[in-house]
Amino acid sequence: MNNQLQEEIKDINFIKKLIPQKDPFVMIDKLIYFDSDKVVSGYKVSEENILASNGYFTEGGLIENMAQSIALHRGYRGFIKKGKDGKPKTGFIGSIKHATIHELPKVGTELITTVEIIAEIMLVSLVMIEVKDTNGNLLASSEMKTIIVDSQ
Repeated sequence: MNNQLQEEIKDINFIKKLIPQKDPFVMIDKLIYFDSDKVVSGYKVSEENILASNGYFTEGGLIENMAQSIALHRGYRGFIKKGKDGKPKTGFIGSIKHATIHELPKVGTELITTVEIIAEIMLVSLVMIEVKDTNGNLLASSEMKTIIVDSQ
């Protein structure tokens, strides 16, 4: 597939409209790449982040960043289909497998999170996720199964 974005989307207000999470629990701030089976998000970890502690982004923050990246894919896909009036679908993590945290990123680190959809059946998605820093160092990875509960 090819990137369907003409350029990166950095408008945080637009990003927030694509995901169901709200401040202070937003853990993505950029849409870098989108196609039907893949999304790449960006996020610069701030000191004020609710899941940052002692100068580092926590394990929970990394997992939440992964989950919100999945939501971003669904949200942008919905935006393409329905336009600006479509609301983001809510869902939850059904399972997390093989979650590995290789390194906690320091505050100020820009995260690049890649989600690849392995399978989608009705309202359930199976995805593989990697979180890297801008130098390409693998910080975390996992396999998640997510379920949409708001199917409007």
